[in-house]
Amino acid sequence: MNEQQLITFIEVAHKRHFRHAAETLNLTQPAVSAQIRSLEEELGTTLFYRSQVKLTAGGVLFYPYAQKILDLMQEGREVITEEKEKAHSPVTIGTTACLSLAIVSRISKYFQTGSPGLPLKILNLRTEKMMKLLQEGQIELGIAYSYSPLPSQVEKKTLFYDSFTLIDSATRPVINNKRSFLPLKELDKLPMISFAGATTERDLLNEIMRRYGIELNIQIELSSVEEIKRLVAEGFGTALIPGLALGSGDFRLRHIRVTQFEHTLPVFLYFLKRRYLPRAIRQLIHDISGIYPVESEE
Repeated sequence: MNEQQLITFIEVAHKRHFRHAAETLNLTQPAVSAQIRSLEEELGTTLFYRSQVKLTAGGVLFYPYAQKILDLMQEGREVITEEKEKAHSPVTIGTTACLSLAIVSRISKYFQTGSPGLPLKILNLRTEKMMKLLQEGQIELGIAYSYSPLPSQVEKKTLFYDSFTLIDSATRPVINNKRSFLPLKELDKLPMISFAGATTERDLLNEIMRRYGIELNIQIELSSVEEIKRLVAEGFGTALIPGLALGSGDFRLRHIRVTQFEHTLPVFLYFLKRRYLPRAIRQLIHDISGIYPVESEE
């Protein structure tokens, strides 16, 4: 059985005429007849009624498999072509500003170890934009906090867990600098700088605060975590930001532990279902599988 036999079989089934199929395929009618006959001998069944050129019961059963084989062969060619084209193309990963500090170092080290020489491009994106580019095939992976509703063609794997951290200025503190912790019930008394309402981080924070029955005293809203940190450092208020966005070298800020503030922020790796992915990306998805349980969508 070869590809040309299957192409001929499909064309004859469509045209229901040997001569018309031969014209479309640029073959002679005897050549078409010979290919169908050879295929029938190999399968051990008659595929067409010759008088009406209509599929037999065996032909009807075989048709979807022939089509599937041809589709897989074409997909295989596309995969090989894509692999050649992407051999020196950068792997593009989208992530949020809050996660970029942690992601750049972790992902860069991973690719340097596992795929040295492979160009890597990391984009800072809002989660909604990231999902759009992922579905359009403009980025290979997205790394973000929980996103809902998850598009039907997108899968996710848990990378690691984060949590919100209360920060204050190290030099112009709002909270008495002798205090290293704060009871959860006192959060609503603090002047708070927070993420703008349309951001994923703000949605997650609001959800957690609702769970505890706390309404934060938000006085300033910003879309950039770096701007939030800058204003906190200058003494304009406190903030709850994801811990991964804090960094280890920012001495302008101090971390205040909030007691009884139990919560987690899963960080997910997002990728398209059933799409061919470069070898390095497939290896990354495989390597993290099973490390953390996958969070179910509510």
